[in-house]
Amino acid sequence: VQAIVRAVSTAGGQLVAAGLGAHRELGAPPDRIDVLVQLDRLSRIVDHQAADMTATVEAGCSLATLGAALATAGQWLPLDPPHPATTTVGGLVAANLSGPLRASHGTARDLVIGLKIVGFDGALVAGGGRVVKNVAGYDLPKLHIGALGTLGIVVEVSWKVRPRPAAEAAVVIACGSTEAAAEWALQMRDLVEPCWLEAAGARGLLAEFGTEPAVVVGLAGLPEEIDAQRAAVLAATQRGALATMLVADGAALRARLADFPTQPATAVLRCATLPTGVGAIMHTAERTAAMAGGTARCLAHAVSGVVTIALDGDAAVAPTITALRALVATTNGSVVIDRAPPAVKITHDTYGPLGEGAALMRAIRAQFDPQTVFAPR
Repeated sequence: VQAIVRAVSTAGGQLVAAGLGAHRELGAPPDRIDVLVQLDRLSRIVDHQAADMTATVEAGCSLATLGAALATAGQWLPLDPPHPATTTVGGLVAANLSGPLRASHGTARDLVIGLKIVGFDGALVAGGGRVVKNVAGYDLPKLHIGALGTLGIVVEVSWKVRPRPAAEAAVVIACGSTEAAAEWALQMRDLVEPCWLEAAGARGLLAEFGTEPAVVVGLAGLPEEIDAQRAAVLAATQRGALATMLVADGAALRARLADFPTQPATAVLRCATLPTGVGAIMHTAERTAAMAGGTARCLAHAVSGVVTIALDGDAAVAPTITALRALVATTNGSVVIDRAPPAVKITHDTYGPLGEGAALMRAIRAQFDPQTVFAPR
């Protein structure tokens, strides 16, 4: 990788790094690509210290491979983005991917303890380390999480890992409206300690759960812990006269919900707002898309306020983006076109207003990649 970057830099070219290609459409389309660097053969698990609960992995290792290795020690990396079998560790970091588990375990920012990056001149730069209590120097790894490879190519990642829960179950709560689903999700957040908590608008859940808006409460831990929390959830929903469905295999349901952003759609938007604003986001998306002759399927991480919206219908994309960006402007939220064909991203602003941080981000980019070796996205 270092030799490739040096050659491209010397030639004045631009490159893009890729893993297994599962999330290549994320970000704005590059202005130009001269070289595509495939990292899939950097796939080793370099080190796993089970007693210290740390693991160091090359960037091309898939999450499924890492998960299988950690499982032998009763551990896991509690990040569940779409398609873990074809999601590499490097792609996970570069795109800051996550899933329902972010409700209790956070994102890559909370679990990465060290990175190795190849910079614009081919130098190998290390930040952090392989131990959890490492506080020396600037926290450079955080800068590369979510940077989509624009500041350097991630080639190795060190993680802190967690004990795998003994069991996982879920309760699906049918709600009468999208706003009610968002409100009930906040009640469940305060009532129990969910491992994950998803609020869905109309048609946001899997087909077997119907088309009604709903809340899905994920519970994990010892069987006794799950039983106690499930009883509290059922008692609350009975008082509210809501229908519920118990799911014994919560992990399987969670994995299927994590794949929601990659389901076929004209465009997939990712909105960041306050948890109390989730209902308004989903309602606005559904209403605006319907007025334009399309549909909007919404699924939200209710604890963090991140709403994923799958839009169907070309005419629904522009008005929905406009309406949502106007809605979140007052709370410093954001609306990003997460996944869409290049034609859609070329026509629409992928990220929207960048706010006061735009100048700082450009300055950091100029410092880390003054020759623009890494194709801007």
